[in-house]
Amino acid sequence: MADPWFIPTLSLQTEVRMEADRRAAARLNRDQLNMLCDKLICDWYQQRELIDRALGKVRHLQVELALATAPPAKRELEPHHLEWARELLTQSPG
Repeated sequence: MADPWFIPTLSLQTEVRMEADRRAAARLNRDQLNMLCDKLICDWYQQRELIDRALGKVRHLQVELALATAPPAKRELEPHHLEWARELLTQSPG
């Protein structure tokens, strides 16, 4: 389950803008919808990459923080830590 910080909550102003955009999209003709759909697909892939990179950085910083604040005896790597790292590095994104 995601941490609460990861669950987006839209402001009222953003919700109003979103609703206006949805209503404007409902009035588009087929060619305009095709162009909008193409733009949204391209944007979605770029944003997905950005989010994946940001989450990777967050995970890295969380590990650094955990290591920096752990007692010295807990800072040593154990075999299962290396196995977890191998598993993470071989998983394909998405």
